[in-house]
Amino acid sequence: MKKLFLTTAMLFMANYMFATIRLVDQNGGGSYLTISAGIAAANANDTVRVWPGTYNEQVTLSKNILLEGSGYENCIITGNFSPTIIMTVGTIKWFMISSFAGDGINISGGTVKNCVIKGCSACGVRAISGTSSIQNCTVVNNGSFGIYCNGHNGETINVTNCISYSNSSDGFAIDCGYASTMQLSYSNGYANCTVGNQGVIDLDPNFTSSSDYHITGPPCMNTGNPSLSDPDGSISDMGYFGGPDCPIYPVVYELQITPNGSNINIQTKGRANY
Repeated sequence: MKKLFLTTAMLFMANYMFATIRLVDQNGGGSYLTISAGIAAANANDTVRVWPGTYNEQVTLSKNILLEGSGYENCIITGNFSPTIIMTVGTIKWFMISSFAGDGINISGGTVKNCVIKGCSACGVRAISGTSSIQNCTVVNNGSFGIYCNGHNGETINVTNCISYSNSSDGFAIDCGYASTMQLSYSNGYANCTVGNQGVIDLDPNFTSSSDYHITGPPCMNTGNPSLSDPDGSISDMGYFGGPDCPIYPVVYELQITPNGSNINIQTKGRANY
C-alpha cells in the first residue's frame, strides 16, 4: 500500500508540475485572442484563464481543464449560437454566458461553477446525456427553462446551491416519465419532476439589482448546502456569490498594457466581489 501511495503521489505531482496557465485576452495581452484557441492549445489539467471582454464565439470544452473567467460582470461568452457552450468534461467558472439563438450551455459531463447564465433565448443549461454538475450558478431571464434535463438519454445532472429565477419556464425541470434525473438540493426556483429537493425553495432571491446578483440577506444567504462553506467559513450562500469557489479576489474589469522601452507596464483595475 505504501508503494502504491508513493507512486500515486508522484504521478499527481508530475501532472501538477506540467500543468500550464494559458492566458486569453481579446485585446492582445495574452497568448491567445479567442477562448477556442486557448482550449485548442491546452493539455489535461491546464487552466485557460480569460481576461475581461465579450467573446462572441461558440466554445466547446472537451478536455479535462479549468476554463476560468474573470468575473461575470465583464467576462461574457455570447453570440448567435445554440448552444453557446458545448461541454463534455472539465470545469468552467466565473463567466456570464448567454445566447441570442438558443441554449446557453449544453452539458453531458463536467462541472459548471459560479457562473451567471442569463438572457438565452431558450434554456440556460440543458443536460443532454452523461453525468454533470452545476454548483452556485445564477440562472435568470432565459426564454425557456433555467436548468433542464432533455430527458431522452438517461442523463443525470446534480444541481446544488443554484438560483434559477425569473425564467420563462420552470427554474429546474426534466421531461417527466423519461429515464433521466436531476438531483436537486439547496437551490432557489420552481422545480418540476426533480428528485432530492432537500433545502429547495421558490422565493424572490432579493438580488441587489437587475444586473447585480449579490444577495443581501434571506432567503438565499447561509441557506446553501451546509457541507459547503463560503470563504469566510459560514454556511454557503446560494447563487454566484456563494460556495468555496466564490470569487473573493478583486475581479479585473480593466487591463492596460503599455510598452516602456525594453519593458512592458501592466495596469489593472479590479473590484472585490465577496
